[in-house]
Amino acid sequence: MRMTIEKLAGLIGEGRGLGAGDHYKPWEQITRKRASPFSNLNIVPVPHLTRLAHFLSRGEREFGLLLWWLGAEDVREQYPLWPWPHRQPLEEIEPYAPRMPKHPGMAALAGDAGIRLGRYPGTNVPVILSLDLLATIPPAVGPHRLVGFSCKPRALFHAAASRSRLRERLELDRRYCAAAAFRHRLVHPEQISKTLVVQLHWLAPIMSKGQLELLIGGQTYQAYLAHIAPKVYELPAHQASYAAAEMVGWSEEQGQQALRLALWYQHIDVDLSQPVCLTRVLKPGGVSLRRELREQWFGGQE
Repeated sequence: MRMTIEKLAGLIGEGRGLGAGDHYKPWEQITRKRASPFSNLNIVPVPHLTRLAHFLSRGEREFGLLLWWLGAEDVREQYPLWPWPHRQPLEEIEPYAPRMPKHPGMAALAGDAGIRLGRYPGTNVPVILSLDLLATIPPAVGPHRLVGFSCKPRALFHAAASRSRLRERLELDRRYCAAAAFRHRLVHPEQISKTLVVQLHWLAPIMSKGQLELLIGGQTYQAYLAHIAPKVYELPAHQASYAAAEMVGWSEEQGQQALRLALWYQHIDVDLSQPVCLTRVLKPGGVSLRRELREQWFGGQE
């Protein structure tokens, strides 16, 4: 549908691109009328949230799931890069932080870069671009509260000329993040282990943050971990889980749910980059793997 001033005002008025956590509404949303022959559109549940996430490609969905596993506090997809001056993104999550100068907006940044920013047909309004993913990082996990990600297939990126639209868009993403004083990362879906991705989909706890905190913070779950910890590297995982569940008064099914949570959060150290089979003894290595990936995507050098 053609964009009009009235429609644009309506989208902003309904909260598109605003909020955080369950209250966030992505700027670009997947509808029945929206289809793409070039990418795999997904509306899916994600860990810690009750809202559904709108991913415009499989790569975005997979990397978003990785960010949750690495400990992101929040992941906002299709984050709008407003063309006009606006409040800094950091102030959306830390309202009591020292006030920052307004973000100059994408129109000014594009002008400085000599990159044309299109306008909606029939209007004077610059097109509102969006960043694939914006992750909120807890202070204990990474050195920056926000990290922006552009997700592009490696082959597409390397085939693009230096002045191609794809390269210009990535430069605009980078400049937006720089003006907002947080890091920007370019990620290629091929950089993520397919085995890891498959197992993260299997283990992802699709529950609200409150439910998860109540469960894993409870005495019964902690007792379950204490019972399973010395056995899980000696017995097949399902046997160790069954014994631990019996000790705390859980059913076998409750034990299996707890085991999957323990693997996701690495309360039991298991290397998820290798195929995990619950009928076999588990192998450690997940804690160090997650530490390395956190350093790669949340910290380290530019």
